[in-house]
Amino acid sequence: MKVVNIEYLTTLDKIEDITDDNIDVFVTLDDGNKYTLVVATAKNIETRLNEAGYSNPGWVQQLIVVRELEETLIKKAIEDYAETDNGLFLKVSFLATMFEMKELDQALERLDTITVMTTIK
Repeated sequence: MKVVNIEYLTTLDKIEDITDDNIDVFVTLDDGNKYTLVVATAKNIETRLNEAGYSNPGWVQQLIVVRELEETLIKKAIEDYAETDNGLFLKVSFLATMFEMKELDQALERLDTITVMTTIK
């Protein structure tokens, strides 16, 4: 997949410390699909871990880590996610927060059934 467009919820020039922050990013791929991701710095992850002691639920699933919030670096990281395995990791990162618990439980039940059937054979 190729990246067609990258938009930022906040412009990068408004970020006080580009080495310790995170930003929401909207990515459009050449198939027309749009994805929302979080791009964060390693230092920002450390800051958040120091605050809570663990990663907050729902935050890490959509996370791409960069050294600093700089446009060229963000673009390179997102393009790599989009091109690797036809965008698999970018899509999975986005989908991680899109399902209701009931849908996830049903998918896990189907996997359990498949596993049991494979074991019986």
